[in-house]
Amino acid sequence: MPAWPASLPQKQFLGVSEKDDESRLVSAMDAGPALVRNRFTAVPRVISTSIVLTGTQRQTFDTFYRTTLSNGTLSFTWTEPVADAAATFRFKSNPEWQCIVSSSTPANRIWKATLSLEILP
Repeated sequence: MPAWPASLPQKQFLGVSEKDDESRLVSAMDAGPALVRNRFTAVPRVISTSIVLTGTQRQTFDTFYRTTLSNGTLSFTWTEPVADAAATFRFKSNPEWQCIVSSSTPANRIWKATLSLEILP
């Protein structure tokens, strides 16, 4: 399984948000309260975080995302923010990029990426 590239930031957890993915199925009844049950027992956790990358690091990330992970369809290992332990991640959606420092040279531009990830059980 691929690992998060060592040349990219490893623990940028400031501003990270985390929640369990929805695992409940709610069924309306003809009368009385709705029936609520688990759809599954292994619940992925959803992580949203931002990372700041140089232009060179952005190229590394793009290669990792597009080539190594087949446009984000494959899972990878990285450090999860709660226990600082290795975990299996997968992209929940495509990264969103914002150029925060412009430059005439692509390598000198600074990029902010917003990532939506799943931590797989």
